[in-house]
Amino acid sequence: MTESRGGAGVPRRRQAGGVSRICVVYTTQIRDTPPRAARALVVVAVLAAIAVGCSGVANLNIPTPPPTAPGALTPTTPATNNLTGVNLETVPPGVTTTVVLVPGAASLSGVVTGPTGPVPGATVLLERLVGDAVGSRTVPSQPDGTWKVTGILGGRYRIRAWHAPDLSMTTPAVVLLGAKDTQNVPLTLMSFSGQTVTATVSPSPPLVGQVATLVVTAAQQAVGPDGVVRGAPLPGHSLLVFAAGTVVLAGTNPGTTDAGGRLVLSLGCSQSGPVGLTATLDNANSFTLAVPDCIDFVPPATTATTSPASTTVKPTTSSVP
Repeated sequence: MTESRGGAGVPRRRQAGGVSRICVVYTTQIRDTPPRAARALVVVAVLAAIAVGCSGVANLNIPTPPPTAPGALTPTTPATNNLTGVNLETVPPGVTTTVVLVPGAASLSGVVTGPTGPVPGATVLLERLVGDAVGSRTVPSQPDGTWKVTGILGGRYRIRAWHAPDLSMTTPAVVLLGAKDTQNVPLTLMSFSGQTVTATVSPSPPLVGQVATLVVTAAQQAVGPDGVVRGAPLPGHSLLVFAAGTVVLAGTNPGTTDAGGRLVLSLGCSQSGPVGLTATLDNANSFTLAVPDCIDFVPPATTATTSPASTTVKPTTSSVP
C-alpha cells in the first residue's frame, strides 16, 4: 500500500513487509533560473534524498528530469597531478617489507623433549616479531632432540615445536634476544593422541530445579602438519554417562554418537554443588567430564511501583446560634 502527497518537503510513505518507511524528497522550484541549472538542481536534490533517507526502498514515485539535448552539457576532465621533477624514493632491488632473521650475530638453541624423553625429528618454528609483522624459519631437531639456529638478528622471538601426529605445545616460548646473545630455550611437548570425551551444558552453570541440556562429544585427537591440535569426531560410538547422586540424567543412556560424535541428554540438579559426571567410551576408556557446578536459581528482582498517597479533605460545616 503506497500513500504519497506532493509538494516541497512532503513525506512519501511506503509500506513494505509490515514496516512503514518514510522518505522526504525536497524539491525546490527556483524562479528565474536558467533551464540547465534548474535541471541540475532537481537531479542533485533527488539523488541526495535517495542516498540519505530512501536506502533499500524500491519503486519510489520520483519525477524524471527532462532529457538533455546533445551537446547541452560540456564534459569536464579531472585535473592530473604533474609529478615532473619530483624526486621519488626508490626501493633497492631485493628489499621487501618482510621481517628478516639474518644476517646477525645472535643464536638460539635448545632440546625438544616429550613424555618419554628427547624427541628427534620434531619441527621447531622460530618467529621474529617486529610490530605486527612476522618473519619465520623452521629447523628440525636432531636425533638427540637438540636444535640450534645461529647468525640471526636480535629481537623478540616466539618459538614452538611439534611432532605430527601426536606431540605439540599448547603455549609457545617467547624470548627477547640481544644482538649478540646466545640463549638456550628448552621446548616441552605434550601428547595429543588417542580419543577424548568432553561435555558442555546449557544453561551454564546448570540451575537447581531446572532442566539443562548436556552435550557429550567423542573425538580422535591428532596433531596436524602445522602443529595445531585438532579433534576428528567419532560417530557411531557407544557412550555411557554416569552422574553423582544429586544429579539426574534423562535420555538414551547409554547411547550412540551422531555424525558429529555427540550424545545429547537432559540434566537436572536437585541441589547446588558439583555435578560429578564421567563417561565411558565403547565400554573401555573412562573420562571425567568438566561441567560447572549446579547453583541455586535466584529469581530476578522485581521493583514494586507505588503510587503517591492521596489525602481527602472532607468539608466541615458550622452553625452559628
